[in-house]
Amino acid sequence: MMPSVPTILTPDEGVRFAVGPFAITSRVLGSQSGGAFELYELTLGAATIDYHVHDTMDETICVVAGEIEFTVAGQKFSRPAGSVAFIPRGVHHGFTNHGPAQATVLILFTPSRNQNEYFRELERLFAAPTLDLEVLQTLQQQFDQALVPAD
Repeated sequence: MMPSVPTILTPDEGVRFAVGPFAITSRVLGSQSGGAFELYELTLGAATIDYHVHDTMDETICVVAGEIEFTVAGQKFSRPAGSVAFIPRGVHHGFTNHGPAQATVLILFTPSRNQNEYFRELERLFAAPTLDLEVLQTLQQQFDQALVPAD
C-alpha cells in the first residue's frame, strides 16, 4: 500500500474534468489516500448517471446541493441535500437530477481504483466530434464502471 499524503484543498482546487453535462473535480486522489479511497465532486444540470455496477469498489454519494433521484437495485429514492447513499460493490445503481436547478454530489469510491484516469479518458472521448462507443465500453470495463440494464 502506498503512503497517505495530507491534503487540504480550497473549493477551487482539484483536477477538473468536463464530461458531457457533468463537471467533475477531484478532491482526494487514491495516491493521496494511500489507495484507501478517492473523493470527487460532481455538478450536473438535468442529467442522469446511467445505471451501472462496480465489482471491486463501494460507492458513497452525498447530496450537497439540489435533489437527486437514486435508483438502487431497481428501487427509486428522491433525496434532498444532506442525504447520503451507500452502494456496496455488486449493487446496480444510477442517479438523476431532474432539474431545472443544478445539483452537486460528493462521490467516494472505496478502495481507490484510479477513477481520475477514467474521468480523464472520458473527457477526451466526449470532446471528440463523435463518441466512440466501443472505446467507451472498453474504458468502462477497464475502470470497473459496467453499464447494466435497468432492474
